[in-house]
Amino acid sequence: MKLLHDAPLPPESLEKIRRLMPEITVISASSSTLAESLADANVLYTELADFDPAAAPNLKWVQINAAGTDGVSGRPVLKSPIPVCSAVGSYSVAVAECTFAMLLALTRKVTMACDTQRAHNWPTDYDPWLAVDLHGLTLGILGYGSIGRQVARLGQAFGMQVLACKRRPDERRDDAYLIPGTGDPDGLIPSVWFGTDELGDMLLRSDVVVITLPAVPTTIGMIGPHELALMKPTAYLINVGRGAVLDERALVDVLRARRIAGAGLDVVVQEPMPPNNPLWDMPNALILPHIGAWTAPQAHRSAEVLIENLRRHLAGEPLVNVIDKTLLY
Repeated sequence: MKLLHDAPLPPESLEKIRRLMPEITVISASSSTLAESLADANVLYTELADFDPAAAPNLKWVQINAAGTDGVSGRPVLKSPIPVCSAVGSYSVAVAECTFAMLLALTRKVTMACDTQRAHNWPTDYDPWLAVDLHGLTLGILGYGSIGRQVARLGQAFGMQVLACKRRPDERRDDAYLIPGTGDPDGLIPSVWFGTDELGDMLLRSDVVVITLPAVPTTIGMIGPHELALMKPTAYLINVGRGAVLDERALVDVLRARRIAGAGLDVVVQEPMPPNNPLWDMPNALILPHIGAWTAPQAHRSAEVLIENLRRHLAGEPLVNVIDKTLLY
């Protein structure tokens, strides 16, 4: 069995594959040389899945090194019968921690502290520094997949009440890949569940709203002027899903008018964000350059999903994280 990859495989992960599954031959390629080895590959671990399926007659399945499918949307493999699996679950720890890093930076005035530190200025007026405790606040999570569930787990640890909104709120269990000891696989943390048609009800009740949704046709523009108007003036909005889910112009309007307390964005509509985007200069906004999952262990965690699927394939078990090519997640 031949595994071809242009996605990062750390040395420790390669050694684990060779030790546990010696019948697998691992072939490394770059994005420019990938096509040369496709004909003999049985499994492909890739960043973009940008190839012609007809050139890979022996390919059994593909693993992408991403939680979302927007990077591979429109690729021929998504229109072929070849199963494509994501790295969902491997990103949950890093992105959930990034969520709370941004939230605490806003609620505890860390962004303001960075400005005063650079100016060598010790404040004498402490009124602007009045902070907000997370304990006792209501956390509304839009998109209750692996990242949303780890956000919920951390929110619960902070003493927050957790609300969850997803397309099928009756489906409480999460069967995706799970880092041991993380998330909410049985859906036990939220005190109230909402369908996406009930999103407004959740927004009205939330002190913090976290978006973890992918960018697919059913989610693009889901948070627009109407939804933002439902949020409390004291509420914070964090987006670690995809920029296209949120109407940026509407967000700029509510931030400028201070109709919400603040926003933390790891993702925006246009990346890199252009210099003339007004979000750059919003004092109540915190912008990160889409680095929520950019942590030292992430390549290892993504490789663990691949290794689990290799094990399942050899054992004749169903693969995990198989993408629904209609829903695109």
